[in-house]
Amino acid sequence: MQHENSFSVSRFKNRNGVFSFRVDGYLNGNRIRRNFKTREEAAAEQAALTIKALQLASNLRSVSTSLTEDQVREAEVAFRRIAERGRPLSFYVDFALTNYREPASRKLIAEAVTEFEAAKRHEHKQDLLSKAYLRQLRCELQRLQSHFPTGTVEELTASRLLGYFESGLPARKTFNNRRGVISAFLKYALQRDWVLENPLVKIPAHRLRRSRSGSGFCRPGSRAPQPRFDSGPCFAVKDTTPAAFLLAGASGAEMQNPRIATQPVMLEAEK
Repeated sequence: MQHENSFSVSRFKNRNGVFSFRVDGYLNGNRIRRNFKTREEAAAEQAALTIKALQLASNLRSVSTSLTEDQVREAEVAFRRIAERGRPLSFYVDFALTNYREPASRKLIAEAVTEFEAAKRHEHKQDLLSKAYLRQLRCELQRLQSHFPTGTVEELTASRLLGYFESGLPARKTFNNRRGVISAFLKYALQRDWVLENPLVKIPAHRLRRSRSGSGFCRPGSRAPQPRFDSGPCFAVKDTTPAAFLLAGASGAEMQNPRIATQPVMLEAEK
């Protein structure tokens, strides 16, 4: 027979003539009968048994612990996350303590971008970078800060960066350009221990189709590919016939007007 988890307090007279207060009820199918000298003690026991019954009904447990309420909630969340993985919580804690290494400093993205741009401007002054590349780099880093207005460099994971690269459905060339700038930025961050690894290892660049050079076909209006001769001794071409100009790699205009090519054409000798 299934009994409801409920409890009542009643006053009764013992055989010795002394009045007591009894807590009576069922807890998880088991009969509970406890006597107390005062009604206050009986009421406290009734409340404790009622709470215990509610905990059993909701699969909760009453445990004495030194953890704070927030720590208990965090532990409950952790256990729910690993419930289907088949390993105890201690396994994941040991793995994190063994393999995880804190960055040297938690660098904000805005601060890291400022330092990186300053370093690249210095390289530009030394004629190591072109002005066009510096402009492209500055625009892309501004876009990065707009996409990630807060957070640190270490929070730029592979999944978050992939979403950034693919935002706006860009062409493959645009995707690669974005990845190239962020790759340089993350290498700079890796050298300064702002990140522990470069997440772009998991995001390869797109392969682009390139036009095949040296083929025998050309589009209408385009210049025909010029043959290259890398072997044979050096010699001067003094013959001005169209065949000689073609052999020397002359353009169509030079073949039509031999006077344009007044200097002899030298072919490279094989090294």
